[in-house]
Amino acid sequence: MIQSVDRALQVLELLRENPRGLGVTEISTALKVAKSTAHRLLMSLEEHGYVQKFGRDSTYRLGLKFIEMNYIVTHNLNVLEIARPFIETLSTKTGEIVHLVMLDGQEIVYIDKVENSSTIRIYSQIGRRGPLYCTAVGKAILAYLDEEEASRLISKVVFKKFTDHTLLSREALENELVTIKKDAYSYDNQEHEMGIRCIGAPIMDHSGRPQYALSVTGPLDRMSDEILEKHIPLLKETATKISRSLGYIK
Repeated sequence: MIQSVDRALQVLELLRENPRGLGVTEISTALKVAKSTAHRLLMSLEEHGYVQKFGRDSTYRLGLKFIEMNYIVTHNLNVLEIARPFIETLSTKTGEIVHLVMLDGQEIVYIDKVENSSTIRIYSQIGRRGPLYCTAVGKAILAYLDEEEASRLISKVVFKKFTDHTLLSREALENELVTIKKDAYSYDNQEHEMGIRCIGAPIMDHSGRPQYALSVTGPLDRMSDEILEKHIPLLKETATKISRSLGYIK
């Protein structure tokens, strides 16, 4: 029984990796089982809606059952519950504040925050909103949105000067977004608050949309370039783990 279940799962993995479909012979060869065994597995999976047979050449592909299952799983995901242990670990490892935000209209909203014993007072509060163009989390989201949506959001930005370091033009922002997408992380170098540096990374939802973002935030004396070099891999790793936990598959 366990072997049959294992083989059925192997069939599904094969079809996931071959979205155009595979024939019975190809599947039996890949699994190193008899053609009759592969056929029985496929018949059972087809009966329950997990695979479908297509065309005259009788190739098999993943079935509509996965759409139903995907809907159920993704609509029951709680990003706060899922992300919390990851951001707690990141805060412990870096010794700094970690923020979780979500995109809402033309702004980001702080939805979770982990502090520590050395926490300083900064702008962020759960439920508070922030701009996209001068926060690390906002820029991380903008960089990974599709070009049309990002352009639409940027066109509506009213560039307000928060500090002497705030980006104040569309050109400067778009140039920075190119670098962010290449590096997979973003900076806020005293752009929103003087004396505060942040690094941010996007979090993808199950559809691959950067609906959320993560940041590590601290004062200048604890966020030197040398220290940030150590924090960046931890930040990116955490963002990737949360994305995968939300169903994102790259």
